[in-house]
Amino acid sequence: MIPRIFLLLLFSFWVFVSGCSEDDPPPTGVVEDDTIEVTVDPTIAAWLKASVIPFATANAGSGFDDLQPLKQVIGDARIVALGEATHGTREFFLMKHRLLEFLVKEMGFTCFAIEATWPESNLVNDYIHTGEGNPAALLAGLYFWTWNTQEVLDMILWMRENRVSFHGFDMQFPAMAIDNVESYVARVDPANLEIYLVLYQNFKAYANDPRSYTSLTPQQKYVVRDQLRQAYDMIVDRKDMYELRSSVKEYAYALQSARVVQQGEELYSQRNSSYIMRDMFMAENTEWILEQEGPQAKIVLWAHNYHVSVDPNNQATMGTHLRNTFGDDMIVLGFSFFKGSFNAVEYDPWTGYGGLKKHTVGIPPEESYSYHFRMADIPRMMLDLRTIDFDSTATDWIPGPRPFRGIGAVYNDDYALNYFYNAKLPQEFDVMIYFEQTNESVLLPFPTRLDGPAGANLNENFLGRESIPHDGP
Repeated sequence: MIPRIFLLLLFSFWVFVSGCSEDDPPPTGVVEDDTIEVTVDPTIAAWLKASVIPFATANAGSGFDDLQPLKQVIGDARIVALGEATHGTREFFLMKHRLLEFLVKEMGFTCFAIEATWPESNLVNDYIHTGEGNPAALLAGLYFWTWNTQEVLDMILWMRENRVSFHGFDMQFPAMAIDNVESYVARVDPANLEIYLVLYQNFKAYANDPRSYTSLTPQQKYVVRDQLRQAYDMIVDRKDMYELRSSVKEYAYALQSARVVQQGEELYSQRNSSYIMRDMFMAENTEWILEQEGPQAKIVLWAHNYHVSVDPNNQATMGTHLRNTFGDDMIVLGFSFFKGSFNAVEYDPWTGYGGLKKHTVGIPPEESYSYHFRMADIPRMMLDLRTIDFDSTATDWIPGPRPFRGIGAVYNDDYALNYFYNAKLPQEFDVMIYFEQTNESVLLPFPTRLDGPAGANLNENFLGRESIPHDGP
């Protein structure tokens, strides 16, 4: 099994080396699961049944009786980060909606943020609070096919009814952020608009096209980066005047737009380490969102398991950055599954990317976490990883490392084992949510052509960053 940090540097075609722990107790029984036989250790099975929190359904609007134990699990945390083991699983999406409903109604959470581009997500937020716009078109305009689903649209419609703020914390497509700055300056400082237009023009042609930007020389990129810094500094220097001519909130929005432009350029420049930069910027933007929402705000985050996870051995993930800042004020819920279907773009290491399609996976390796979770014979359950005493034969398998599935926006059915990595779940997550059986998300059509803004997520530039097996958009 390849260590997690090396997975960050490889494409989908990488070598999987499996290995069983010598400490695993010997199998003593078998349980039938359709055509799948699962070896069961009764000690582990009994412990899981006594320790997990079963829940009745993933569907929102089903009441909260079975979720009440989560109040003690979450406690006073201001941030609840929800991961996902794939970007195309219906049950994960439904459960995130249900958890958002629970956290808002029962625990006072006020806002939500997803792994999607910041400026376009603000348009969804405008719809939620004003009713302006077509929610389906706005959802498709987030650039990610992964979120353009019936499940996410239903959640947005619920958020509209309950006025739960919607945000994005990504920066991969900064063109609208440039437009935001220029529109703001045209209103509050028209005399200096031409200066901003000149400073942004060299990057504007590449703002949603990272592949073309990488063709520039280092000197050209240096000039662009310096121009973006000058534009940002000008907004900072004119803070008092700009706030007087607009408002504190509008100024903050303009300044953040300029910052997102800088983030996008740096992401495009650092292609070999873009995953590190992206997670750092996503954490930065999440902190900004929470600051804007106010000291009493409590936020629910939605991203891939990888992004929300905490890795004490390096600073690569968004979750690690946020844990360093917020400590116990953040709780991380990972999602896992035993078998089932999901949506992903077909990827072949020799021929490249294919179409978006349904994929189905069966039984995972016997040494994997999901295989062990299946021993409980509970179709839906949660496990608080923070409260476990690992010094017993029933629990000594939990610290790992063990294989754990991580599938992003791309998948190859012929290399199923490639989409596992060596995980230490108690270090990476606070709580694990497990589904025995899953299905693919319900995809919605894009209202624009696939080479337009709403379909930009299907081009090679975007998918090239998705080829890390466990990474997400």
